[in-house]
Amino acid sequence: MARNRKVFEEAMQAGVNAAWDRNWDQAIAAYQRALAEFPNDVSALTSLGLVYSGAGQLKAALGSYRRASELAPDDPVLHERIGKTREQLGQGREAARAYLASAERYLSQQQAPHLALERWQDAVRAWPDCLQAHAKLLQYYQRQGQVREAVGECLVLARIYNVHGQSDYAVQACQHALKLAPHDPEALAVLGDLRYGERFVVEPEAVVPQEEPEPVVAIEEPAGPTLLDFQVTPVVESAEERGGPIEIARQKALTDLAESFFEEEGVAAPSAVARRLSKVEIDALIGRAIDFQTRGKVEEAIAAYEEVVDAGVEQPAVHFNLGLLYQEKLRFGDAISQFERSVSHPEYTLGSHFALGECYRARGRIDEALEHFVEVLKIVDLATVQREQADDLIQLYESLADSYIAKGEREQALEFTNSLVEFLSEKGWEDKIVQARQRLDALAQEGPTLSLAEMLAVPGSERILESIAMSQEYAKRGMFYAALEECYYALEHAPVYLPIHRQLAQVLVAMGKVDEAVSKFVVIADAYRMRGNVRPSMAVYQRALKLAPMDTVVRAKLIDLLISHGEIDEALENYLILADSYYNLAQMDQAREVYQEALRLAPRGIPERRWEVRILHKIGDIDMQRVDWKHAMEIYGQIRKLAPDDERARLTLMDLYYRFNRPELAIAELDGLLKIYRESGKTQRIFAIMEDVLHERPDNIPLRTRLAQAYLDAGNVEQALEHLDKLGDLQLEAGRHKDARATVRAIIALHPPNVAAYQQLLGQLGEWSSD
Repeated sequence: MARNRKVFEEAMQAGVNAAWDRNWDQAIAAYQRALAEFPNDVSALTSLGLVYSGAGQLKAALGSYRRASELAPDDPVLHERIGKTREQLGQGREAARAYLASAERYLSQQQAPHLALERWQDAVRAWPDCLQAHAKLLQYYQRQGQVREAVGECLVLARIYNVHGQSDYAVQACQHALKLAPHDPEALAVLGDLRYGERFVVEPEAVVPQEEPEPVVAIEEPAGPTLLDFQVTPVVESAEERGGPIEIARQKALTDLAESFFEEEGVAAPSAVARRLSKVEIDALIGRAIDFQTRGKVEEAIAAYEEVVDAGVEQPAVHFNLGLLYQEKLRFGDAISQFERSVSHPEYTLGSHFALGECYRARGRIDEALEHFVEVLKIVDLATVQREQADDLIQLYESLADSYIAKGEREQALEFTNSLVEFLSEKGWEDKIVQARQRLDALAQEGPTLSLAEMLAVPGSERILESIAMSQEYAKRGMFYAALEECYYALEHAPVYLPIHRQLAQVLVAMGKVDEAVSKFVVIADAYRMRGNVRPSMAVYQRALKLAPMDTVVRAKLIDLLISHGEIDEALENYLILADSYYNLAQMDQAREVYQEALRLAPRGIPERRWEVRILHKIGDIDMQRVDWKHAMEIYGQIRKLAPDDERARLTLMDLYYRFNRPELAIAELDGLLKIYRESGKTQRIFAIMEDVLHERPDNIPLRTRLAQAYLDAGNVEQALEHLDKLGDLQLEAGRHKDARATVRAIIALHPPNVAAYQQLLGQLGEWSSD
């Protein structure tokens, strides 16, 4: 049996490339070549199944998946693929079994429960009479406190039993529903129909009367149906069942008001126009208001709360409850006034914003409604993210309402608010928020933070996020075509949802198709930019530049965006990178032009970062390399004015002045630098600089003089004598006898060991001194 790893890997890569081009025949042939080397490779079998599916050869695809599943029986994704393929082949019952097997493995591997939930939902879609799947869904919904969904599953079970003439089981399913929701009108109606012997239909399109229902506990067993065998407990108002933001705030308000009876001091705040009541009177009024409100006597409750407010009571709970009652009576203006008085109190902020949004929406003032609903979503979303994500998320929400309003997209704004209200009104919305955030964060790796608002703006967002999550999982396993397929599926349903495009780009990166990935990232960033989403746009441009740092077009786009939104220092950093890219490509004119653009922007940067000096050095370097010494001298002269202590600029100017035969100016630059170092106590740096410049010009008398003097000033006689001796020789060689005599006298004054020789030299120079 052939087992050539190199041939296998080449064939696998060829398969990926052919699948990417949708050349199914080539892809099939490539994966078959790979399997000829390693017949039991699960990845190759799975990939072969995927391309068979792409080619429409579903039976062949099923064969590949089943063979892979035999080799990896605990892989839930393979069972899911089998289910999907069987469903496409019209094999509903078998598809359901495969989906159930996938769900079971997700649970056994302690993976995210929502993946098992999605497979149970797939199972009942493929085979609506799948009792096992409906029972699992019922158990899940009951544990999550999703009463409405659990009751719905009970009624579906009752329908299935009833269709097959097993009314006793149908009655018990309805009784199960009534234990969850004792007053559910639909459950009561169905139970009544069953007791009077009437047939009823729930979801008629799901009825398949030809098939007998499966048992609940194990679908493989041929035995008859069994009753629901898990404990049912009546559902009370738990954390999951406490309703939306308004209901949570309402319960809080009632609790706070009830507890106020036990406070030692009154809650009334003096008012210039209010009549003063005692605490006993106020407590009595509040008690009446609560009683009327809980018994549904709205008008009486309003009157009682109004008396409390007129008495000068300033309690957010009072204002919030009164606002709710006004809202119920369609007195939206009065309700808004009350909610505006409770919204500033942290415990009522969320509920008040939500209620204000509803009131403004009811009055047709969509802009104001949108502002409050966005604030609701921002509060909820911020509670789910890490601290480092918060700033980006806040900016996203700040621009969201403005973007709808600025574009005049009234219909889109209304659709968004409706989606938000529906989402936050569902039971268990808090758990769904956490689940959605986990998926969004997984998608946002190496990219900008994603908001819940983006998710809610897309119809069917939960299924879209599921496809993206599956694409990520496939990509981790190297199943790139499967990952792309999930992206394409999602794009069919939400073509403008940018996170899908981001996942597609990430898959391209994993496949090694860097150019295509960069192009996709740039398109995404451009789209964010057009939508006014600045932060995400910047982040995606930066992601593209990580892959293609030399892409000058993308870099220029990022710079423009940074400048237009005041990110000056980051823009300048990118200017330098862009110019360096041109420099590395030996495009000196373009590099210098970009540096000049950056220089014009530099005064707006943080002064401490010395942008102008840094950029001028870059320009100076180019001029020096191009032997454009005149322009270089001008540039370094500017640097010297901006930063007199800039050593590199001073020394470069000195060198340029020597080149232009202006030694006096060169020495002036050096003296200026040495003076700064002496005043700042940087003595050692003086020696290092002087030694370096003397190394370049060892016969330069002024330089040698300054170094000798520096050593004398520092008390280093030995070094001073060495340089004085050399200095005297240079002076004599230059015919400067007078200067040479002065140097020899300075040496004699230091009493060197061979002082007699120096005295003799001084005599030979025409002057003798016994001192």
